[in-house]
Amino acid sequence: MSHRFKLAGILLSAGLIMAACGGDGEDPGGNGDAEDTSADEGMQNMEEDNEDAGGGNDTSDDQPDSSGSSSSETISQEDINHEAREAVDAAMENYDGRLTQIELDHEEGQWVYKLDMEQNSEEYETSLSVDDLSVINEQAETDDDKDSEDQFEYGDAMTAEEAVQTAIDEAGGSGDIEGWSLDRDDGALEYEIELKNTDDGDADITIDAESGEVTSTDYDNGDDDSD
Repeated sequence: MSHRFKLAGILLSAGLIMAACGGDGEDPGGNGDAEDTSADEGMQNMEEDNEDAGGGNDTSDDQPDSSGSSSSETISQEDINHEAREAVDAAMENYDGRLTQIELDHEEGQWVYKLDMEQNSEEYETSLSVDDLSVINEQAETDDDKDSEDQFEYGDAMTAEEAVQTAIDEAGGSGDIEGWSLDRDDGALEYEIELKNTDDGDADITIDAESGEVTSTDYDNGDDDSD
């Protein structure tokens, strides 16, 4: 009987020890699960915050680029920061000559004023940004065959802004500027203005720069009205 009691005592002690060990193992495991759950919830909250922030960024990416006006192949009067008169004055600060041509043109992804000027036997060409009148390109060369009859003063002509508005009115009050030029043609000082997206399609309109009279209107459908 004494051996049985001893064996029972040993088994009981072993059971108590295993129970105690099992309880200790469960507590750390339980704490680990709680910590894991808390960490998972924290990560989920962070991911949701990031998604919200990412959604805001995506919305801003969908907004139009406010600085891209000068990269378009057409432009409106409102998007031109400096008038043609200012471009002429800026060019004359660098070169003392007389105009033979001035243009509004789109080249190399930006809108520029292009001015051709002459002095004696020298020709000067420059391109100025319509945004800030910075010099994009300039060059001078000698030309002994220049024709002084092509020269003019910008003040002799109606302003480019007035000419463009006249052309838009002629085209029915609509249209985007594709470009324009001012020079002499057979002695007459003329604006040639190209418009896109008018009510009647694309239009090439010629205006007498001194009188402001529209001398011809040519639409892409072949119609031609001349006064």
